[in-house]
Amino acid sequence: MRVLITGAAGGVSRLLVPQLAEHHRLRLTDVRPPPYPIDGTETAEAEVLLGDLADPAVAARLCDDVDAIVHLAGNPRPGDGWDLLRGPNVDAVTTIFDGASQAGVARIVLASSVHAMGGHYWRADEPGGPPVQDDQAPHPCCRYGATKVFAEAAARVYADAYPLSVVCLRLGGCLPAPPHRGWLDTWLGVTDLGQAVRRALQADIRFGTYTITSANPRQVFDLSAARNDLGYAPTETSVACADGLPDGPSTMCRPQMRDRR
Repeated sequence: MRVLITGAAGGVSRLLVPQLAEHHRLRLTDVRPPPYPIDGTETAEAEVLLGDLADPAVAARLCDDVDAIVHLAGNPRPGDGWDLLRGPNVDAVTTIFDGASQAGVARIVLASSVHAMGGHYWRADEPGGPPVQDDQAPHPCCRYGATKVFAEAAARVYADAYPLSVVCLRLGGCLPAPPHRGWLDTWLGVTDLGQAVRRALQADIRFGTYTITSANPRQVFDLSAARNDLGYAPTETSVACADGLPDGPSTMCRPQMRDRR
């Protein structure tokens, strides 16, 4: 399978590309060159095409002659405003979907985020609170999360209108290890990231939205849908990294009531 990976110079791609390169032929794209070699993956193993995904002509060129797309490109900063989020997280999503639908791409794996459901997090985080289910209505905790809800909704439209299947993965915070204790319940390990994306590329699904974290001791987000539909079986857990970690804030943005006076 020939797979286009957008956002190839970003942090998640750096962790994912070596795992996908073992199974697929890759085309990598970003606005700047990816930092190769990546964990032993040589540049020659992947085609690299640079360009701005918000440009429809660039998106069309990138989507030509690929079987699937893993769309990782975007602004990942939850604290940014609309002016910084709109281009990479909204405009680029529609152009890549347009390019994919016109080129006859069969599958898109869309990197969404747990921030799309972050508004449910604080109730689920209370003692005895029920875990957040993937079939609950989206409830973003920030503008960044709202752009991910938009991307999921756009994916639904394209999956309905074209012979294009889309699997949206609401990824947790992905690093080789949690940086502090605030990451323990939403952390996503590197191996589990690779497994989830590989399964999403192969799953017999027309459209679906799934939370993806590792098998952490406090499952604030229920992984049942990903386990059942994708066969996702996380093998990593943040409990193995917890000892000695400093305290830190949750990865979820806490909503703040504005003074309306």
